[in-house]
Amino acid sequence: MRIALLSTLDRNPTPGRVRPAFANFAGAMIVERQLDLAIKLGVERVACLVDAVESEVVQLQHRAERAGLKFRAIRRPDRLSGMVTADDELLVFAPGVLPDDDAVKSILERKTVLALPADLAVPLGYERLDLELAWAGVMLLPGVTVERLSDLPQDVDVPSALMRIALQSGTGVTRVERDFLTEGKWHLDPDRETLDLREKEWIAAQRRQIAFRAPGLAVAERAGARLARDLLGKAGESLPAILAGLSAIGALGAGVFGYTTFGLGLTTLTALFAHMAGVVERVSRLGRPNAKENPLLRVLDYAIDPIFVVLLLIAAPAELGFLGPFVPLVLFGLLHLGARHASKPWRATYMDRILLGFLLTPAAFFGYSLEMAAAIALLVLATRFFERFRDG
Repeated sequence: MRIALLSTLDRNPTPGRVRPAFANFAGAMIVERQLDLAIKLGVERVACLVDAVESEVVQLQHRAERAGLKFRAIRRPDRLSGMVTADDELLVFAPGVLPDDDAVKSILERKTVLALPADLAVPLGYERLDLELAWAGVMLLPGVTVERLSDLPQDVDVPSALMRIALQSGTGVTRVERDFLTEGKWHLDPDRETLDLREKEWIAAQRRQIAFRAPGLAVAERAGARLARDLLGKAGESLPAILAGLSAIGALGAGVFGYTTFGLGLTTLTALFAHMAGVVERVSRLGRPNAKENPLLRVLDYAIDPIFVVLLLIAAPAELGFLGPFVPLVLFGLLHLGARHASKPWRATYMDRILLGFLLTPAAFFGYSLEMAAAIALLVLATRFFERFRDG
């Protein structure tokens, strides 16, 4: 069994200072981000060193239990020996360390102590191992290492002591490239400014690379990533989804009263807010595979196209009769076929309902919404034939 050992203890307590483990990073505490990484690495149980069961510890416990892990807060090192057997593996994090997830996952395929170049790491607070290396704050150890904690005083720094015991017992050291420090991808007890900078880069890295062949989705993706920086972990995290839902209701209401131009504009906003909300949710769910999706976003995902169709039907001239539904249904049928069968670079273009609404709304203002829909349908059809002809 693989067990994670986390710690909320502060090695340098200062009155009024936020503990390193409790510092916020992208809407979660650093110790929660350590837990997220431990989950990715396949741990089944979590032990957390505490000096009191504070609200943050309870929050951490709930996060672990939602992921299906057993959690135990411990105040004394000797309690750890009752949780870990010689056959177990112990994944240890130093208090306040925020490593690069991908690097840790790629390196920790065997039991080892991760180390950084001492010349860079020691001035930043990392514990020196020798003249060349400093402990990077993460290691995977054999469970037997824990047995020797009983020989040490109860006030010992447990992660540091385990690291020393592991090295004395022959556990190897794996060097982490210095670029992780120089590029700001590995931190120990970082200040707020440093965390904010890394958070900005981390959230930007979660953004999907949508080319401006789909300009609406590209803008919404970037706006959603920017919004995530302000909303993650806060009560307003669901605000974009709520705005999308209200816009959808408003669009239908406008259509019922005959204001199809206004309705198409609101449907365009629905698509914009829904995509932004999806970006915020995607980032917030990182490391929480069991987190539930927002049901409103799922409903909107299916509702936007029907709302467009309904509004185009309302705008269609009465003399068309049963032919009125033909143009919007053909348009959205072709768009769905394009999104499914087109070459990968162009699929996002066919899926871009923000761009579609941007084209239809001004046309509706001048009374030509159905004509514009027909023109777009012909354009989509032409691009499909062109792509087939080009691919031979």
